[in-house]
Amino acid sequence: MAGHTIAYTGDTEWTERLIELAQGADLLIAEGYTLKRKIRFHLDVATLQQYASRLGARRIVLTHLSPDLLSHVGEADLGWETAFDGMTVELAG
Repeated sequence: MAGHTIAYTGDTEWTERLIELAQGADLLIAEGYTLKRKIRFHLDVATLQQYASRLGARRIVLTHLSPDLLSHVGEADLGWETAFDGMTVELAG
């Protein structure tokens, strides 16, 4: 069985290098710190949504959500799964 590629953003603002990072990844674990508010050294979900078609990852899971965004996860359609403590991710193939 072939291996899988997992890409992870960590704390970062948007940069075109994220497209290169995500290309062909089976899983991109991406910071989604706020919904729309820009905070230095952090990605917001709206920016990820703006560039989603260029990311090229098969699956995206949001992590490192701010306390404010975490409190609204069930109310807002973020477009992707959100990570949670103890989460297990299975990759097909």
